[in-house]
Amino acid sequence: MKRIVALSAIIAALVLAAFARDFAMPRLVPATDMAARDSHPQEKLTLGVAPYDTPAKASLFHPRLLEHSVLPVLIVFTNTGDESVVLSHARFELVTRDRAKASPYSQDDLRRALTSLSAPRSRTQDQIPLPLPGRNKAHGGLSQNDRDELEHASFFAHAVEPHASQQGFLFFDTGDLDNPAQGARLFVTGINDAHGHELMYFEVELQSSTPAAPKRSIF
Repeated sequence: MKRIVALSAIIAALVLAAFARDFAMPRLVPATDMAARDSHPQEKLTLGVAPYDTPAKASLFHPRLLEHSVLPVLIVFTNTGDESVVLSHARFELVTRDRAKASPYSQDDLRRALTSLSAPRSRTQDQIPLPLPGRNKAHGGLSQNDRDELEHASFFAHAVEPHASQQGFLFFDTGDLDNPAQGARLFVTGINDAHGHELMYFEVELQSSTPAAPKRSIF
């Protein structure tokens, strides 16, 4: 009996530990060392981008983002200069290979996208997409831990200090596009130097973690 009780206690402890796990951001890698990056040598600022577009990578998050057509994209700014760079007015836009444009979800819209019957759409296309079966199904609720996790992971930096880096995630609606990171590009505008002058825009092509499907021969 004691052995059964002890075993039950161990199982219960393991279950509680699994649910109580703390969210941890990925180890900070300077943007200058990332594979997908855009460097501005004169302005001494580099933007690095890494899509979390596979189930293995997206398992960093407890909510199943990819199942809800939400693509997490890690962004890193690295400032190698001697003055701060201001991000307060930075604007981010993801352009997918089907020419759809998406702005990052706000926290409220992200929560609605993961819980509501009709998820808010952030994508715009040349043509209005037809509704697809199952797109607006209910996804269930988010726990407080889930909400805290998404907020903690989101990119909120207002500046990058000299010789420092800032990282965080942006979350995008990718609709029903298969392999959404393939051929997608992230554009960033509205970044200012310490004197209020706007820097040139950044453009980074996402490097998908999923191989592109082979093209079918017409012969």
